[in-house]
Amino acid sequence: MSRRSTEPDPTGAGTRLGLTSVASFLPFLVLAAVLLLRVFAPRAAEKAELFWLDLALDFRARVGRSEPLDPSIRFAELSVDEEISRRYADEGEYATVSRILETLARLEVRVVAVDIVYAYGRAEDQRILADTIRRLHETTRTIFVLSTSIEGRGDGVDLLRSLPQAGGEDLRQGVVNVPAASHWREYQLVHRFSDETMPSLALAAFAASRPAALAPKVTGAGKMEWRVTGPGGKAVSRQGDEARLFLNLRHSYFDDRYDRTLPELSEGGRVWKIDQLERLAERTGGASPLRDTIVFLGYDAEVDGKATTHGVQEPGMLLHATALHDLMHGTAIRPAPAPIDVGFHLLVASIAALVFVRIRSKRWLVIIAAIGILAILATGWIAVWSQSLLLLPASVLSAVLWGGAFILEVGRRWTVEQHERTRRDAMLGFYFSPSVLKQVTRNLDMIRPRGREVAVLLSDLRDFTTLCESGEVERVFELLNRLFAIETEAALREDGSLARFAGDQFLAYWGAPEACEDAPDRALRAALEIQETLRRRVGSPDADEIDQWMRIGIGLHRGRGLVGHLGSRSYRDYSIVGDCVNTTARIESQTKNYAAAILASGEFMAALKVKPLSLLVDRVRVKGKSRSTELHAIFARDEDPGEEGRETYGDAFARYEVGDFAGAADLFFKLKKSSHATLATSAGVLEGRCRGYLESPPASWDGVHELSSK
Repeated sequence: MSRRSTEPDPTGAGTRLGLTSVASFLPFLVLAAVLLLRVFAPRAAEKAELFWLDLALDFRARVGRSEPLDPSIRFAELSVDEEISRRYADEGEYATVSRILETLARLEVRVVAVDIVYAYGRAEDQRILADTIRRLHETTRTIFVLSTSIEGRGDGVDLLRSLPQAGGEDLRQGVVNVPAASHWREYQLVHRFSDETMPSLALAAFAASRPAALAPKVTGAGKMEWRVTGPGGKAVSRQGDEARLFLNLRHSYFDDRYDRTLPELSEGGRVWKIDQLERLAERTGGASPLRDTIVFLGYDAEVDGKATTHGVQEPGMLLHATALHDLMHGTAIRPAPAPIDVGFHLLVASIAALVFVRIRSKRWLVIIAAIGILAILATGWIAVWSQSLLLLPASVLSAVLWGGAFILEVGRRWTVEQHERTRRDAMLGFYFSPSVLKQVTRNLDMIRPRGREVAVLLSDLRDFTTLCESGEVERVFELLNRLFAIETEAALREDGSLARFAGDQFLAYWGAPEACEDAPDRALRAALEIQETLRRRVGSPDADEIDQWMRIGIGLHRGRGLVGHLGSRSYRDYSIVGDCVNTTARIESQTKNYAAAILASGEFMAALKVKPLSLLVDRVRVKGKSRSTELHAIFARDEDPGEEGRETYGDAFARYEVGDFAGAADLFFKLKKSSHATLATSAGVLEGRCRGYLESPPASWDGVHELSSK
């Protein structure tokens, strides 16, 4: 079997399957798809990153790595229970809230950020709340920040301020909007409405907690700036703008495990209800546990209903409180700049390309793919958790890039191997029958070099040399192709294996690469079918001059052969060699001497399970051999020389074997007149040999004639 290599090239360098056959190309193909996704569907690309951020923050909280919010941040929960409902009915909502703000002022709260927009109701009710806030600003240390909402309308966008009918625009206010149709973790420190630049509620509360000289100020459209104390006590400028950032949520509003670790929260805790605040304010003496704190006043979960990372219905004031904490401590998570993300994608693609070139095993590719995905995703978590980075990199997209490239590469290699396997099977199909080929392709070890007991069929075309000298090249090849087609079909029908064609010689064998108990019987059936097909073809009315040349002799033998690959790295052949092949060739060469269509050795005949119609025509020792070889002529049913002729030949051959050359010669002489070609020709050969031995007796006689030529 000729081939360059039977091993598939998993890198694809030696297989032409288009551009994707280049292993290093696939990661950059996936990279292009990822970049297109980022350009044309950025929100869809970001959803996966936000989901991974959710898991990162939630996991950090579950393993106890989260920290509590700044101790100065507290919550006043306005639950609309029976008592509050009664007050709303008796005093009105605005008067009730005014009393709550007075209570917080008495507790010496530094800043109260009201996470409720009070934009509706009568003007006189609004003035009650507005006047209370102004009075408390003048008489207490507490500063109040109200809420503003940017509302989308059917015909545009409106700004909804608190207390619009009571001069609310002169009071401190912060925007409470969290981007709609997005995730509640996304936050924006500065908002713009028309030509006005406004702080978020968190930034407004932060500004109210600082001295006027250090408070955030508008420095441009959509920009605010303030100063903080940096390393070494130096003043450092900080800036907030309309850019998106993500809240570094530490824990649930309802989970006080972390809060209990802070001594500052030992009295009262983080979250206060209104009745608790009022009872605390009625006490006399002692410092207030809420002194100099920043309190967010808002509805509880039943009224608010905003979803956050760690709960289905966390109060919305938790979002602004977390944004305030990140503002105070510089812990907000920002989206990684596009150049960093693209650079990371490019690095991942480059490493994947290098792996594809270096690693050949698909199993190792799968292992490396899994390790790489985990490492990339872990890198995203590390960036989020790190106090020095605090970036949201496109780790999920990078993991998708890595995994997608590996999936394509494994698929490509599988395709290459399938292509190679199909090509290999097609090539092996020229040498093995379908059933044997099925076994070979399941276990390639079957075709490793080994010794086997095999049955060999070898045929040779009569007068081929004369035909080559006198015939046209095209006609010679047409003859060979016709003949080989008949022989190949017959051999494969009996599950035989084929050796390569050598000139006009055809060689098939049974018993390798898969052992076969009835190998001689299969070889015999193939030989009889070949001769029968040739006779029908020659006798057909459609036969032409080429068919008249298809006269062959077939030799059959059983013995030990060596089967395996022969050749060099650049040219190989899977074939059979050994004494069994040489003996079969010697047997076939004698077919023309005995006018026998098929000659078989004694070893072959002894191994047959179903004995054919045959005749032992001679026992010889071929040149170069020490052992004798029986020559049995095998006949088809319609070629029987007759029982009388076979018995007469047997009697003559028995006399010949014991050295009665005269008696044998007389009987052989009678058979020379037989109409059966094999019987007459064989008898003529033996009769002449006996006459010769009579004239020149052999020195020693064992019944075996020594051939002088091959």
